[in-house]
Amino acid sequence: MMRAASPTCRCIRHLEGEPMLKKNVSRRDLLKLGGITAVGALGAQALAGCAPSKAADAKNAAAASTEGLPSFLVQPDPITDFAETKEYDVVVVGAGESGLSAVHAALEAGASVACVQNLSTVQTAGNMAAALDLDKTSEAGLKACISFINYKSDWRSNRDVVEVWARNSQEALAWWEQEAAQGGVESKPYDYSISYNDYEFFLHANTYFHIDGAHQAAAVVIGEALAARGAEFFFNTPCVQLHREDGRVTGVVGENADTHEHILVKASKGVIMATGDYVGNREMLDFYAPDTRGLHQAILFRDGSGLCAAMGAGAQMTAPCHTKMVHGEGAPVRFEMPFLFLDRHGERFMDEGCCRMGYLNEFSKNYLAETGFEDNTASKFFSIVPMNWQDYYEEWDALAPYDISTNNAYRTVDPEKWLKADTLEELAQAMIDYADEQPWSHELTVEAVVASIERYNELVAAGSDDDFGKRREYLVPIEAPCYAVPRGANNIDAMLDGLEVDGNYQCLDVDRKPIAGLFAVGNASGRFFGSGNYPMDIEGLSVGRAITTGFATGRHVAGL
Repeated sequence: MMRAASPTCRCIRHLEGEPMLKKNVSRRDLLKLGGITAVGALGAQALAGCAPSKAADAKNAAAASTEGLPSFLVQPDPITDFAETKEYDVVVVGAGESGLSAVHAALEAGASVACVQNLSTVQTAGNMAAALDLDKTSEAGLKACISFINYKSDWRSNRDVVEVWARNSQEALAWWEQEAAQGGVESKPYDYSISYNDYEFFLHANTYFHIDGAHQAAAVVIGEALAARGAEFFFNTPCVQLHREDGRVTGVVGENADTHEHILVKASKGVIMATGDYVGNREMLDFYAPDTRGLHQAILFRDGSGLCAAMGAGAQMTAPCHTKMVHGEGAPVRFEMPFLFLDRHGERFMDEGCCRMGYLNEFSKNYLAETGFEDNTASKFFSIVPMNWQDYYEEWDALAPYDISTNNAYRTVDPEKWLKADTLEELAQAMIDYADEQPWSHELTVEAVVASIERYNELVAAGSDDDFGKRREYLVPIEAPCYAVPRGANNIDAMLDGLEVDGNYQCLDVDRKPIAGLFAVGNASGRFFGSGNYPMDIEGLSVGRAITTGFATGRHVAGL
């Protein structure tokens, strides 16, 4: 029988689906920074402080104390038996863009470096990486760039962590480009500028669209070069825990994927978590980003286990909502102009003035529920586009320069790849045939598509969008012949918020104090963005951020 609550033993009656909170463990202790901190075996024993003293009863109470918690937050017992112990100055967990950059920078700073990787090779993704061109951008332009990223992130960005990218990306991306080129993987540069608050900032991107394997091809040759220069890689060795001594993170516990033996890889200066995100872990997605339900998980090996290991050492996940990267599919190149959009029923469903690919899933994802979240293609739709679409580009781009786009870097849209028909009925049938071939989940009919286009043209003729209130400048008629452009996103490529960090990318505890010896970079770190969606206004910013934060943090930790 549970003892009555007292000033030193505050018990809360166990409610449906809610864990017991005991012995001075308040709700604040569990609901830390928007995400419950990881509870380990020792933590469970502490939570069981109100239970009877008998060993069996205490064990049962410990198990009950974690009831209702997601399994990924329950940490295993500390691992103390190691087949081998290795010692280095810096240990990096993860061999993607951010991890390889951290390894390089730490090596260059004179540190001995090890990299623990859960796969058999280096692994990364993406096609391009963005840097701020400091040779052309003024100080005010740099600060405006930081503000622009914050603005496009619903003002949830941590300016300090964004500024690390702004001030270091040129150097970091130049190194990556040169290192890859030495290995035979040449970048094709893309340069452009953005104006915000009347300040212009200039951007440079390394692009690898033209290379088979894209950024992965560059990462492979860079990893080989780093190994040749003395970095030691432990492949097929996932990080299962972080090692701590006197409150400091002093190493990584890796598990050999073949033998299941544990190895302790110690770090005298610091551990850098470069493990990427948790897009492959549906339980974590449901907990931190339930609005991803029904979307296809693109990369399952990024399972969040490294983030969980860091939480076991006291690190905190950033508060939801977490930024998700959901890319559109169908059109080979982004086509972001506010023409008529028709859903899986052939009906108009939104004010198309919000035409940016990074945000459209917020409108189209509602259709996932129609198939019980079992068919992610239910979020697909079509843009219905007049033949003279190019006539509107300059006017609309001037009205909304951050919303209109017909290119990815140097690649521009190709109408030859769109559906085209000479009558509305033929266009509707072409849409149905395309959706059937993919296949998409849809309920398109010729009658519904034609009726929707005709209704839209009535609104255009009246000069007033009585259905959705779209601005008048965007109301243009759709007359045959015309195009249908396949659109919509059903693939979640990454989650871009991880552990809370400060301006040195050092992980923070529940009181926002730095955790000694523990750092996080790339998508394992948080609040570079912070809104619900990756804005995509600076092309390649996600990969550029990963390379740069690893680069800057590796150098910083090596200098400690």
